[in-house]
Amino acid sequence: MNWWRFCRRKEADTEQRDELDFYLDVTTEEYIERGMEPAAAHTAARRKLGNPAMIREEVYRMNTLTFIEGLLRDVRHAVRMVRTTPGFSGAAVLSLALGIGANTAIFSILNAVLIRPLPYPESDALVGVYNRFVIHGQVFEDAALSPGMYAACKENAEAFENFGVWTSGAATVTGLGDPEQLVIVTATQGVLPAVGVPAYIGRWFSSEDDTPGSPQTVILSYGYWQRKFGGDRDVLGRTMVIDWVPHQVIGVMPRNFRFVTLSPDIILPQRFPKSGLPEENSYAGIARLKPGVTIALANQDVARVWKIWAETEGAAKALEAFHITPNLRPLKKDVVGDVGSVLRVLMGALGLVLLLVCANVANLVLVRAQSRRQEFAIRAALGAGWGRIARELLVESLTLGIAGGAFGLMLAYAGLRVLATRGPATLPRLEEISIDGTALAFASVCSLGTSLLFGLAAVFRSGIPGRMQSARGATQAAQQLRAQNALVVTQVALAFVLLVASGLMIRSFFALRAVTPGFTHPEWIQTVRIAIPEAVTSDPEQVIRMQSDVLTRLSAISGVTAAGFASGLPMESEYRNGVIIDVEGKTSIDQISPNRAVKRISPGLLKAQGTRLVAGRDLTWEDVRDHRSVALVSENMARENWGEPANALGKRIRQGKGSPWLEVVGVAENVRADGVNLPAPATVYFRAGGRGVTFAIRSERAGTEAFLREVASAIHAVNPGLPLAKVRTLDDVYKRSMARTSFALVLLGIAGAMALTLAIVGVYGVLAYAVGQRRREVSIRLALGAEPRMLKWLFVRKGLMLNCAGGFIGLALAGGLSRWISSLLFGITPLDPLTYFASGALISAAAMTASYVPARQAASVDPMETLRSEWTRIFEIPPVQASGQT
Repeated sequence: MNWWRFCRRKEADTEQRDELDFYLDVTTEEYIERGMEPAAAHTAARRKLGNPAMIREEVYRMNTLTFIEGLLRDVRHAVRMVRTTPGFSGAAVLSLALGIGANTAIFSILNAVLIRPLPYPESDALVGVYNRFVIHGQVFEDAALSPGMYAACKENAEAFENFGVWTSGAATVTGLGDPEQLVIVTATQGVLPAVGVPAYIGRWFSSEDDTPGSPQTVILSYGYWQRKFGGDRDVLGRTMVIDWVPHQVIGVMPRNFRFVTLSPDIILPQRFPKSGLPEENSYAGIARLKPGVTIALANQDVARVWKIWAETEGAAKALEAFHITPNLRPLKKDVVGDVGSVLRVLMGALGLVLLLVCANVANLVLVRAQSRRQEFAIRAALGAGWGRIARELLVESLTLGIAGGAFGLMLAYAGLRVLATRGPATLPRLEEISIDGTALAFASVCSLGTSLLFGLAAVFRSGIPGRMQSARGATQAAQQLRAQNALVVTQVALAFVLLVASGLMIRSFFALRAVTPGFTHPEWIQTVRIAIPEAVTSDPEQVIRMQSDVLTRLSAISGVTAAGFASGLPMESEYRNGVIIDVEGKTSIDQISPNRAVKRISPGLLKAQGTRLVAGRDLTWEDVRDHRSVALVSENMARENWGEPANALGKRIRQGKGSPWLEVVGVAENVRADGVNLPAPATVYFRAGGRGVTFAIRSERAGTEAFLREVASAIHAVNPGLPLAKVRTLDDVYKRSMARTSFALVLLGIAGAMALTLAIVGVYGVLAYAVGQRRREVSIRLALGAEPRMLKWLFVRKGLMLNCAGGFIGLALAGGLSRWISSLLFGITPLDPLTYFASGALISAAAMTASYVPARQAASVDPMETLRSEWTRIFEIPPVQASGQT
């Protein structure tokens, strides 16, 4: 076989024809030279050559693959069919594009977030190192490490190639323009080697950088290096003033480097003293496992190290009493969090949408195939076999599927572009989401899979001769109608499942909105965080005076009704500071509550937040200035320990043994500090203290540019070197806590709307087809006196029967699948009766509406015109010519 001749048919055939003509001319000349007459010579030459057409046909067959040739012919025919039936083709391609595009987009998110490895070398070997402990039967899975634990692990652990601890925070940079507060990560020497991402320029921290007393160093992020130093490679060795302390730049991390879930501006070395390590448990661990070491083996190794630490530090009793054990987990789990459950639910929902699309397109294909029965019968009579026609139908389906997949990819790309700019900030690895080779392969599989599904439906239900007894019989029409009915029932069932899922998310969203978070009108609360470093003043009393001065100036701004400050506001990470609080008279370990959030607040903070006092009084500035031993507690802590909030007044608490007792002077409303979907933690409010605080300013002007300028001016009037950070309204933080539910709600809502639309189209299509098939019957009924309203009800009832059948199947499916969505719900059960009833009512109303249009068309049929047309068709009566006679 000559592949050039196969691929270049026209050129090869022209060349072959020229060769045969040349041979004929040469032979004719030869016979003439032998003395023959030209005509006789030409005849003899033709006789010697044979039939040129047969020769060309033989050469053509020698240089062709019959299957490929037929396939190419089918492709050309399919393209022509798409072009000549734009209505059908457009509806099918649009349906497929929506289904494939939505699934490709959500798969791209799932792939980037859950499937694709973290952007670190051999990231499967990276683990987060935490503690697990138990108090009162409550298990805490991600308790932080202490410096002593870090030192013991660094010296004794055998399972790690590299190990270190880190924490995040903020730092003030001066001397590079306006003062600026940056996001920082403070890490020990082993953290960056564990991550394994080399510096873009410069180096990582060394053991000397961890040593107290050595020169202070800093590593810059790529973005901060470009923004502040213009990408100058001579930045190495330059000095930056961070928290009023000079630091030498030793490196720059690569572009797009992220540390776990953070994008820090700078990285600082974490320095622990050689002796007298602090007892704070506030550091996360990160380690790279040695080859062949599993997480289970590493947990055993670290458990051995903890025993060494406990013996050294005298903490053996605490280790046993609180059941402290190491809890190592893949670092990817820290990065992804709990978003995986949301994405899996959405992937499943959109997979159902794709099945709905298949059913919808299959219905369209069946209707078109039914209209081509006569064509199939003629082709069969001319010798075309079932396989030949079936292949043609499959190629047509594949052509539609490929076109739908191509447009679907465009929609997916556009959707991901929107997600990149407007997506929820809580979605991890957002910047890594893209349509890569894996997503392209997924889209291709979806295109081919859907094409085969509705293509095979067309093949087995289209009335191809050889598969059915008759190409025009009523039996086949009934079989096709049953097939369409089955597809519609499937569509309604799947649509019901998706409507239930979206309804449950809507109910959860409104349940979250109905929760009282412990503050009011968050859109009126402007927040701003400042930190006063020791370089400004080392006197804690002066720090309080400066903060009070700032508060006085903020309160004087026009439109401000209340202001205060705290160590952290609701739903900020700074707030999640669990400590053990002793209650007088309940000092044994078994009687201590396991989770007490601690917050230091100024007078006026509760009013600024809109947090009500349930009993007693608020803190006063006299309490702060005179260092009075007083505190507030939350309502749930008061009820837990003393029954009624009023009974808590006058009782005493303290922050662990050795701390002074504090009198409870007030009980505040519960505040859902960790998010509206989580219970409010039992909380203790101490009087103001600390260098880093967040101000809450209540004003209806919150968030406006003019108001923000006045806030900045008031703070800089106290100290122009104080940078402002986290300038936002509390509403921004509040919405962030609902971002997961909102994200799932939007996508499930879109899936539900698509499913409902497809189900309506399916019901309408089947009934419209049924009306067309029964047009003669309807005409006879009308001619015999049937009432139009009864005929309308005949078809509406059929639509409702299909809806009921699909609804009952969907009810069973929704009940069985609802447990997969239970982790996303709030305030309702997966079997919420109101949601199921509303979904059923909605889809029933939609089915009735879709049924009414074709039913009305059936009732408006002109019986005489229909019967005349049928009579003319049967007896082939030629139309009457117009004449002047009446």
